[in-house]
Amino acid sequence: MSTDPVSRRRRALVTVGVAAPWLAPSALAQTSPGARPAVEEFFKFPLISQVRLAPGGKCLCGVREFKGRRNAVVVDLATRKALIVTNYSDFDVTGLAWVNADRLIYRLFDRSRGSGDQVPSGLLVVNRDGTGAKALSGIDDPRLLPLNSSFEGRVRERGLPTDDIFVSVNSMQARGKFSSDLYRVNTTTGRKTLLTLGGPSDAVEWLPDTNNVVRAAVSSTKGVTRVHLRDNADAPWRTIFEFKAEEVVSQVIPLRFDASGVLHVAANAGADFTAIHRLDPQSARLEAEPLAAIKGFDLNGPLRFTADGSELIGIEYRADRPGVAWVHPKAQALQAQIDQALPATVNALSGAVIEDDGVILVEARSDVDPGRYFIYDKRKKELEQVAVERPWIKPEAMRPTRFYRYAARDGLSIPAQLTLPDTKAPHPLVVLHYGGPWVRAVNYGWDPIVQFLVSRGYAVFMPAPRASTGFGARLYQAGWKQWGLGMQDDVTDGVRALISGGVVDAKRVAIAGASYGGYLAMMALVKEPGLFKCGINWVGVTDPSFMFTVSWTDFNRVDSGRYSLPLLIGDPDGDAEQFKRTSPVARAAEIKQPVLMAYGGLDRRVPLINGEKMRSALKPHNPNVEWIVYPDEGHGWLKLDNNIDFWMRVEKFLAANL
Repeated sequence: MSTDPVSRRRRALVTVGVAAPWLAPSALAQTSPGARPAVEEFFKFPLISQVRLAPGGKCLCGVREFKGRRNAVVVDLATRKALIVTNYSDFDVTGLAWVNADRLIYRLFDRSRGSGDQVPSGLLVVNRDGTGAKALSGIDDPRLLPLNSSFEGRVRERGLPTDDIFVSVNSMQARGKFSSDLYRVNTTTGRKTLLTLGGPSDAVEWLPDTNNVVRAAVSSTKGVTRVHLRDNADAPWRTIFEFKAEEVVSQVIPLRFDASGVLHVAANAGADFTAIHRLDPQSARLEAEPLAAIKGFDLNGPLRFTADGSELIGIEYRADRPGVAWVHPKAQALQAQIDQALPATVNALSGAVIEDDGVILVEARSDVDPGRYFIYDKRKKELEQVAVERPWIKPEAMRPTRFYRYAARDGLSIPAQLTLPDTKAPHPLVVLHYGGPWVRAVNYGWDPIVQFLVSRGYAVFMPAPRASTGFGARLYQAGWKQWGLGMQDDVTDGVRALISGGVVDAKRVAIAGASYGGYLAMMALVKEPGLFKCGINWVGVTDPSFMFTVSWTDFNRVDSGRYSLPLLIGDPDGDAEQFKRTSPVARAAEIKQPVLMAYGGLDRRVPLINGEKMRSALKPHNPNVEWIVYPDEGHGWLKLDNNIDFWMRVEKFLAANL
């Protein structure tokens, strides 16, 4: 599958620059020409976000600033009138989505409190005219199924209104015992109907078919994942796949049933990269050839079907940049038209993508553009900009990011991203890693941290070292038990390649990271003192053994501490000597370079003890340690004041040490 699946007949559009009715004129104030953007400009909340097109295409919703808080707004596309449908003065709206053409669902958070001091709000609903607001009681920690697709399909097929949604509610019976249940919830009455009674008791994922019958489930117990299936609501459940954590190329992830009952899954099927496969529910066998695959990247959806589930029309992917490989020719032609009109952005389409009439919503983003929204009227053939997320950010003032791959010392191909300032090489360099490590470490898009650092004159190098996901099983498995070893060397090799290529200044290299990235930064100061001149660690792990001994972390409440972590990091007893060699705390006496460390006082992912132990170990011999704790933050900063404070500290720290 090509990353540019559409090409032929492109039809020019009329781009209409209409002032967005959602935005107050003061919000469009510009930074003075030539001025360097203030720290706040990068990290404050967007003016508007979470823009969604209602089923039927009559309205848009979004979350925007109103009276100092983030509230839900609805815009009637016929009249262009905007209505604020929530009026919170002490909370902020998030997770906004349409239940149907007339009703919205959302959650609340409080941006005046830190990330570790939030209280789950449950689900709340409101009509598009602001009436009918209520909380859905008894659902304290919910997770909607993606797109609410099955109910949406039933509504469109029968033409009947419904206020029903699927809600998955997680449960923790005891340490290591985690499961979930799926409910059908009526958002008007609040009535809940349990749909998973009699299913696998340890299931963590459920999947309904197009008739709203839950027919697939995924369970995980003691390091073993199982995929379960049943033929109908009255049939018994049977296990069709079973694989251990180390059997990566055997994994199968259920994605979507179509109207005929065929199950679409993401699976490796023995190959390096995950692809989309069709599975016959009767035989429980994958088709011999994948339905779709993409070279060099894992492909695991989501999938786009017609509303009734009868036809697959597109497959979402993440390659060097994201997109949708449209299968339906009308969707292909429409994407080509939009891309011709908006060539500088990645353009995500929603709404009537295969209908002959109607409107679609276009969400346009890039590495230099934080995001803007357009409405395309198919009848008028007009593309109208209706909202800009961060109008104070000027794309022409941002710097592009390049995706590439480089060879590690053992020949393994390592994905990476590089963003360069608008200055002459060789540049001072900041190596940046956000954490995981078992996540996709680099992603296309506008990144406030990257753009902030580049605006201050630094090149930013973001590697995806071994153990990263999204780039094949080989890269992922090569990182097992390689904390401080091969994973560390991958980063060093990438920096040395940039130095040898004349891109960066060998005498001005810093490393910064969060979570696992914080560990990476501290270990880099130990292993490569001649290369890395200083390090920044926020919310970072500082000793591999802490992943096992600090028992009040969120991941130690489930099976990972006993089954996954020994495989991924190592056994704290059997690999004790390796743990000592790869512990920044144990080797703190070797760290002579300046260090900036920051932690959240309420962090339950990497508790504060990680930072406190590291600070105590550094104190006797390293006078250049800056330490900060944000008492009400968790695993990262939510409050704007804390973000501004931290990144101003980073700016001063780098200026002093590079």
